[in-house]
Amino acid sequence: MRRIVLVVPGLVGGPDSESVLRHRLPAFERMAEIGALCKVSPIPLLEAPEALWLGLPPSEGQLRQGPLTVAALGADPPARSTHFHVSPLALVDGRVMALGASLTETEARQVVKTAKRLNTSSLTFVAGDAEDHGLVWESLVDMVTRGPTEAVGKPISTVMPEGDGDRVLRRFIDDSINLLSEQAFNLLREEEGLASVNLLWPWGHGVRLPVPNLALRRGEVVQVESASLRLAGLSRLVGYRHGDRSDLGRGLNLKLAVLSERALLAQACIQVIDVPGALRAAGQTEELDWFVHELNRDLIQPLMDSLPTTPTRLTLIAPGLEAGLACTAESGRPGSGSAPFDERALDDRSLSTNDARTLIERGLAGPEG
Repeated sequence: MRRIVLVVPGLVGGPDSESVLRHRLPAFERMAEIGALCKVSPIPLLEAPEALWLGLPPSEGQLRQGPLTVAALGADPPARSTHFHVSPLALVDGRVMALGASLTETEARQVVKTAKRLNTSSLTFVAGDAEDHGLVWESLVDMVTRGPTEAVGKPISTVMPEGDGDRVLRRFIDDSINLLSEQAFNLLREEEGLASVNLLWPWGHGVRLPVPNLALRRGEVVQVESASLRLAGLSRLVGYRHGDRSDLGRGLNLKLAVLSERALLAQACIQVIDVPGALRAAGQTEELDWFVHELNRDLIQPLMDSLPTTPTRLTLIAPGLEAGLACTAESGRPGSGSAPFDERALDDRSLSTNDARTLIERGLAGPEG
């Protein structure tokens, strides 16, 4: 049996949120009619909530940004090492600033080429895509680093790394400023009124904690799809296969039809779609409404259409910081159809409540499970 698990945080609104699920959404309605509906318990506050989407308990897989980035980029550093995420930023009049415009492919290549010149016997730059890279320091350190959200807009002297051996990381930062500032592409950016890419900023440091090999435990390699670098890293560490993120797009440009095609080709897959949660957090209600209609048409509908012809279990999980909903539709197994897949179901006392991890485990289980 083909098993498809869709995780869509933020799809279900809270008590004070506007519902986007009560509109005409034929595929969602059909799924609720033939599927089994339940409530989803609130998501706990975790360092890496992505671990739950793979079926890990809250006590496992809680890695920081740096180790997840380095893992996603395919690196396997020595055990006694500290991993960082590296973000290209701008230094303007002594303050850390965002770039304001994405790097071109040529600029990204030049940044990587320059960054590799910063490698030392203990520091190794791990190249990623345009704006997400890694750094491995072959030492275990206790220090404080600040991410771009905290650092941008502040004097660089007030947000530099602090702690064990911080002079090593400070030298990396200072050298990145010196080397990148002299690059020709930055002169062109300045002529175009863009900020120079003259700062490599390491943050999110941590060590690679052990995680269970879920592929070995399950006896199969689950295909994971998302636009998340973090989830790509964690998927690799647990032995799952994460699809190519570069083909999917991000945000409102997420290619739902590509996700549909990949789901229909997989025997067991988990797809995580974080767009609704991001749009809710930003208060972009109109964009959220548009995206949910696209989700209905380009992903849910094709998957529902496949149920009569290919034995399939389709599980849709919409968790949130407050209560969420889940629905499972399976070929040849009629559901109760007792409640709609929208916020009204949250008040239905006849519905059971499960945590996301349990629902993912059930969704991936074989026919005998």
